[in-house]
Amino acid sequence: MLSEFRTDIRRNLRDYEPCSSLKRLALCLTLNSIHALFLIRLQQWCAENKIPTFPVAKLLFWFFKIEISGRSYIGPGLRLPHPMGIIIAPNVTVGSNCDLYADVRIVLSHGNPKGPTLDDGVFMGDGAKAVGKITIGSHAIIGVSAVVTKNIPEYATAVGIPAKVITVNKPQSL
Repeated sequence: MLSEFRTDIRRNLRDYEPCSSLKRLALCLTLNSIHALFLIRLQQWCAENKIPTFPVAKLLFWFFKIEISGRSYIGPGLRLPHPMGIIIAPNVTVGSNCDLYADVRIVLSHGNPKGPTLDDGVFMGDGAKAVGKITIGSHAIIGVSAVVTKNIPEYATAVGIPAKVITVNKPQSL
């Protein structure tokens, strides 16, 4: 839990660099994204150690309107620039270094127990939704309010309802 949380903090404080140790401490004590991430990691730790997650889940909901299942996996380096209204259902996988903005929903579809998989480095804009047993490839960008119901390839940009891929910008070196 602590190593993942440390990675989360480093990634969320990148926007404020360069900064002194004192400023870094002040940011950790005041940024909502850091507070939300602490509760998310604490909830995951409780779930892994068979400790009831209810108290932590309630704090997450009361303060941030965030609902995250204890049966989801969230990789290190999660970035939450605006940590409000995020829902992550059970059996969802969020890879490393993903960005989730306000009101993102990563949820199951009716009758399917497996949720979406976000590979490493996925960016989901405000109000974006991923629904059902789909995979969003690494470094994909999901636009504001897009609704993803089908697989999105890596390095793609998808927008709209339902989301359609508009570009694929795979780096030349790969």
